[in-house]
Amino acid sequence: MPKQLVVFDFDWSFVDQDTDRWVFEVLSTELRRMLQKRKSAGTGMQCTPDVVNETMEDLWKAGYKQDDVLSALRQLPLHPAMKRAVTSLKQRSDETTFLCLSNSNTVYIGTILEHHGLTNLFSEIVTNPAHWDASHPDHLHIGRRLPSTSPPHGCTVGCLANMCKGDELDAYLSANGGKDSFDKIVYVGDGGNDFCPLLRMRRGDIGYVRKGFELDERVKEEGEREGLQVDVKLWEQAWQIDEYFAEL
Repeated sequence: MPKQLVVFDFDWSFVDQDTDRWVFEVLSTELRRMLQKRKSAGTGMQCTPDVVNETMEDLWKAGYKQDDVLSALRQLPLHPAMKRAVTSLKQRSDETTFLCLSNSNTVYIGTILEHHGLTNLFSEIVTNPAHWDASHPDHLHIGRRLPSTSPPHGCTVGCLANMCKGDELDAYLSANGGKDSFDKIVYVGDGGNDFCPLLRMRRGDIGYVRKGFELDERVKEEGEREGLQVDVKLWEQAWQIDEYFAEL
């Protein structure tokens, strides 16, 4: 079988929800509204981990516990067909490597994967750091993949300040033999920031783009102008990814 890299965004791609919103939706409507207000403030381009971290502090101050947060994450929906798609491909192909490239965070993703028995699925999870406070173990801190003290990544495609997904994909490939060490790269995504890594991929690679989401719109409006080379295949539901993966 060909040696291939399967790259997953997490929110609305691997799972059927937005992890940043989900915890607050489960636990506190008031704080879910506060998160929305903060994300919409100013330009509407506030760095996602910053506003989630701020609202997570409010959650802790309101008396919610670590177990409450973890329980909410374990309730987040992972479609059975998506789980079947990845486990089946992993079982039949030793030459397939899975990479997670997400703007969520390590605690959210790690908890969800552990709950579903998928801890060993991804060779690497590239996301924002998170940790429970050593002195206040019910307080979750969420940081930036690229700290605010670091030089800006300089992406002109539209990635948020905390992470350029295109740069992260390039860095992973460089550390693992280069782009040409994989016969094929496939990318499963939905968000506007997934457009950047798609532009770094080659003709013959595949972008599985979730229909009706922001990535779909960017591909339609900007793909030709920006020189997008990948084969784009649309999907709406997880069972379609299961079908696509059966062809890999």
